[in-house]
Amino acid sequence: MTRVSARAPRRRPGAGVPAEALLDTLLDDLDTGVIALDPERRVVVCNDVARRMLQAPAGGRAARPAASLLRSVVPGEDLVREGFARARTERETVLLGRHGAEVPVLLATHRVGKPPWLLITLRDLSRMRRSQQEMRRHERLATLGQLSAGVAHEIRNPLAGIGTSAQVLLRRFEPRDERARFVQVILEEVSRLDRIVTSLLQYARPRSPELQSGSLAACIEKVRELSAESFVQSQIQVEVDVAPRLGPVYIDGDLITQVLLNVTLNAVQAMAGGGTLRYVVRRVRRRAPPRGPGRRATDHGAGETQARMPFEYQQVRVSDTGVGIPRGVLTKLFDPFFSTKPQGTGLGLSISQTIMQEHGGGIEVASREGRGTTVLLNFPVEKRHGPRRTRDADPSRSRSADRR
Repeated sequence: MTRVSARAPRRRPGAGVPAEALLDTLLDDLDTGVIALDPERRVVVCNDVARRMLQAPAGGRAARPAASLLRSVVPGEDLVREGFARARTERETVLLGRHGAEVPVLLATHRVGKPPWLLITLRDLSRMRRSQQEMRRHERLATLGQLSAGVAHEIRNPLAGIGTSAQVLLRRFEPRDERARFVQVILEEVSRLDRIVTSLLQYARPRSPELQSGSLAACIEKVRELSAESFVQSQIQVEVDVAPRLGPVYIDGDLITQVLLNVTLNAVQAMAGGGTLRYVVRRVRRRAPPRGPGRRATDHGAGETQARMPFEYQQVRVSDTGVGIPRGVLTKLFDPFFSTKPQGTGLGLSISQTIMQEHGGGIEVASREGRGTTVLLNFPVEKRHGPRRTRDADPSRSRSADRR
């Protein structure tokens, strides 16, 4: 942070850290730009956010005129004068960066003291609008989920009737009867629609994980067994590398197997001509995400003050040597109903993302066309004892009911 001071930082008796150093750290950790002007209208404080926003040069101990930093795109507009003229102001405006870049901001000023100083805060409107768009997107997805559940229930009942009737009709035809072939097509399409309806229900009303102490390596081994035939048919070589002395993690084994199976099938389809599929399990340290439905406030790293601190995860890295994913497609991978496969529902990765979030972790995808794709699954390592559910469990919902 750029700070100008004619005095050395003051220390409280017995304090080991200067108070101003603590203030600098706090200001630089904000998401809001902060600028302070002295009564001579010179910039004496400018945190890193404001400096980056306005493309101001770093460093320098000499105070500079505020007018050289706070420039509006409106000719003749003097933001500094307006700020000193009133006790408090707030307005949207567009500032000019050092190199002429236009920066839409929400600018607020606070006049304090006598002689007056001016505190200015800047919030990037483009980021705020992106956040608002993201909120609206989540609202639309929630509405879509409710709609999907209703549509799925309405479709499932007549679909079961069509399938039953087709089965009865099929038994009335001789095997060589040409009409039996058309009935078989009906049954195949009913089966496909039932899979889509099941995916819709799972997306709209995901089952809450029942977390138990478990091993990620065991989930990988189960996926290998389930996918063995696909590996042979596609001539895919499988490698597994698990770091030694990995402790257990709290997971719902069935749901994580589902996530790994979905990622694996995507990799197999990307390597139609053969290739190598590699699973790597390692400990990593990353910044902890905000507390989600799959975490408790008492979990290590779940608190607001710890959200930005490095946190320990067990990571499953699934890498393939397939065709890769185009850059324009990467941003849409987790959108529900988006699929590049002719027969895909576009819900596999959306459901996988929800499952990972319910576990307090996350899923990320990195890819390059012609070089392959890597999927990262991060599971928080939490020091606690005993199994738990992520939400208050509904006793009327059993595992068998959720697997419909």
